Amino acid sequence: MIQVRRLTPDDGPVLREIRLRALADTPENFGSLVAAEGAKPAEEWRSWLRDRAWFAAFDGEDTVALVCGWPGELEWLVFSMWVAPQARGRGLAADLIGAVRETAEVAGAEAIVLHVFEGNDRARRVYERLGFVPTGESEVIDGKGRRNRMRLALNRE
Repeated sequence: MIQVRRLTPDDGPVLREIRLRALADTPENFGSLVAAEGAKPAEEWRSWLRDRAWFAAFDGEDTVALVCGWPGELEWLVFSMWVAPQARGRGLAADLIGAVRETAEVAGAEAIVLHVFEGNDRARRVYERLGFVPTGESEVIDGKGRRNRMRLALNRE
């Protein structure tokens, strides 16, 4: 059974391992490179876990998915979404986005936003099924292409 849990600062090695796997697997979908992030010291990985909400999915001992919720005042940025090839198509994207959504709602956010590179149609379709809508905003990342912003309004009660 796959379980999603929030990573803690003690999970620095777990974050490093899964993030580097994600960058190696689909480098075209990220704004960073394995070499750059692989050179980061352990303290930087721990600091990422202190000021951002990182969630990972575990299939037994194997980490099979990752996502980050980067807090903002009114909007949280969904960052570094990745599901390992052997775990794709099993609903993990919904579980991971749900974890970020719940955390953002508790923090008082009005929306969560993300960027998806043009050509990554599978991810775009997943995000649309989860309720994200294109904002019409985009940006070009050198060497990677254009990525489009999508937004999901949150139900604040």
